[in-house]
Amino acid sequence: MSLKSKWLFIILGDDRTGKTALQKKILKLISGENRDNRLDCNEVFSITHPYLIRKMETISFSNRSFQEKKDIYFTIEQYFSSHFKIADLCIISSHLVLEDVEQMISYGHKMFLNVCGIFMSNSIALNPEKNAQISLLDWDFRICSDNPLTEISDQQDNQLQKIADSFIQMLIQRTLIG
Repeated sequence: MSLKSKWLFIILGDDRTGKTALQKKILKLISGENRDNRLDCNEVFSITHPYLIRKMETISFSNRSFQEKKDIYFTIEQYFSSHFKIADLCIISSHLVLEDVEQMISYGHKMFLNVCGIFMSNSIALNPEKNAQISLLDWDFRICSDNPLTEISDQQDNQLQKIADSFIQMLIQRTLIG
């Protein structure tokens, strides 16, 4: 293949918005890896999904938000230079810290990655102004996931599974056109 686009997806939201659970569900769909109990930080996996393997070979996950691991990463620059794993698809997560997200986008672009924000509707409902400010940043693409606020764990799990399924379908569609 002579042309290839690589992507950095940043899942946005503060605690308990489903960022880590969503990463686990995407991993299971895209590579068959079941990490329901624990998804280690900053790992690369082979893509085995039959409709994606021709165009994409690897996917990386950060698991925890940068802010939750700041005692290890220290700065966004150190995270990207020492911990971030580049792959065809990269998924990281962040709390709603404008300056951090802005730097993440910048580092993604410096690594020749297209950068997409994944905005969680439950996060938007809780913090509309912070999400709106982050949405104004220099994204290449934005996704809004339908993940309404709920305290019912089965409902939350089903919502996140639907988001993961839709995410994979979007990737499949993107590979069909480019």
